[in-house]
Amino acid sequence: MNRPAQIVGAILIAFGLTVFVWKSFMLDLPLQPSDPEGLWGVEFLVKVRGGTGQGSIRVPLPSTEPGQVVFDERSISDRLRFTIRSEHGQRIGVWSGTLRGSHEIAHGFRVQLAPEHTRLSAGEEEEEEPARGGDDPLKASTVELPSEAPEIAELLSRVSLPSEREPADRARILFAYVNDEIATIETGSEDALLTLASREGSPDGKVRLLATLLRAAGIPARPVLGIRLTPGALPQILPWVEARVDGEWVSMSPTDGFFGARPKDLLVLRRGSLEMVEATGASAVAHRVNALRERLRPEELAAMMVPPNRTLAEISLYRLPVGTQAALRALLLLPLGALVVAFARNVLGIPTFGTFMPILIAFTLRETSLTIGLAMVVGVLALGVAGRVLLDRLHLLLVPRLSILLCIVVLAVTTLALFGREVDSTDLFAGVLFPIVILTMLVERFSITLAEEGLREALIRAGWSVLVAVGVYPIFRSPLAEHLMFGYPELLFVIMGLLVLIGAYTGYRLADLLRFRSFAQENEDA
Repeated sequence: MNRPAQIVGAILIAFGLTVFVWKSFMLDLPLQPSDPEGLWGVEFLVKVRGGTGQGSIRVPLPSTEPGQVVFDERSISDRLRFTIRSEHGQRIGVWSGTLRGSHEIAHGFRVQLAPEHTRLSAGEEEEEEPARGGDDPLKASTVELPSEAPEIAELLSRVSLPSEREPADRARILFAYVNDEIATIETGSEDALLTLASREGSPDGKVRLLATLLRAAGIPARPVLGIRLTPGALPQILPWVEARVDGEWVSMSPTDGFFGARPKDLLVLRRGSLEMVEATGASAVAHRVNALRERLRPEELAAMMVPPNRTLAEISLYRLPVGTQAALRALLLLPLGALVVAFARNVLGIPTFGTFMPILIAFTLRETSLTIGLAMVVGVLALGVAGRVLLDRLHLLLVPRLSILLCIVVLAVTTLALFGREVDSTDLFAGVLFPIVILTMLVERFSITLAEEGLREALIRAGWSVLVAVGVYPIFRSPLAEHLMFGYPELLFVIMGLLVLIGAYTGYRLADLLRFRSFAQENEDA
């Protein structure tokens, strides 16, 4: 390896790495693709049918608190007046007006659920302070939570509870009783006393019973209504209980079985009530919750990735239009693929069809899974080669012959798409995105090698080309590689420096060492 190439390669690598380290550590730009865990888009849809009188619809709205951050709220009012009210620390969306005919209203928002335990201290919410005179409203008996009912007192007398100085143990025993002794029936009663009498109830009924027992045992408690947001599943409206134990709020669910920590996939809607929709002046109300796992929008990611330095901000690729960004993301991965191919050819000594054919093959596969993509390439290649052999008998000129091959490849890809429709395979639908010209040139190169060097050499080069393409394929599918190359384009200098060093390498290739090892062995024996 000559010295000037070493110096140029080292300078390019040092420059690219210096800028990369400076931007990532000094300017604090993210190294990982920004896809926060637990980011969801949620929407409440409510359909209301009313008469001609005045009415209102009330829906609980989530608040930002420990464990969840709510933002990007928007509403659809459908001829009604929309306001957000605060009642006892709870946000309530209210649609009011003349409920004439049918109305479809909606409220959407995005929420970031934090993967942490959520125990709220007693002093974080003003409404949780005990009332003057020592009366705590969260111990009071209500219609929904009849903690002074004789049935409740009779049950507590039969359950062996620790002393009042051990509220955590008392809460755990009552939780275990409702969780284990009361059956969960989706169509069961929602009333606390009926749930106790029949020893079965709906999730709401079991939550109300547990909150009632806790209050009767001297432990402040309240029902909580929320939504479970799980990837791959429909959003589920879920009730649970919060009890204030030793100055901290402890979450517990007698239907889901958790105690002491709220799962990270639960979004809190409201506390103190389990009503999802309340309406006045309406004859019929229906509601639905939609949720979708979300990623950061391009403009939000751009805000994170544009450097605070004014000069760097002006040349940041994230300032380009979104459509241009999408094209450049794919384009900037090509140098990484070229680096792999250069290493394979110049250091390992692997023969391939041309210099960049493996890169182009991998590029054709980026929209599909690797197995199906390779099968599609092999199928199209076999059909194209068969067509090329038949065309040879017609003795056509180069341009018409290539054009006919192009038509054959297009027909093959179209056939694959139709077959994918029949077997319901989306990977085969992606075949229509194959770069057709690339496949056509692959067919032509294979055919030429077949005619000039024989079937064995053609298959060897085709096999190695596909193998190198398989090595390049993960690069084109990697969100991390795409993020780094697009957010830190100075890494191109690092790739150029490595290519200079590989290009200046004049030693033995690995394939040569393996090929001539028998000669080396003979020399050693001699």
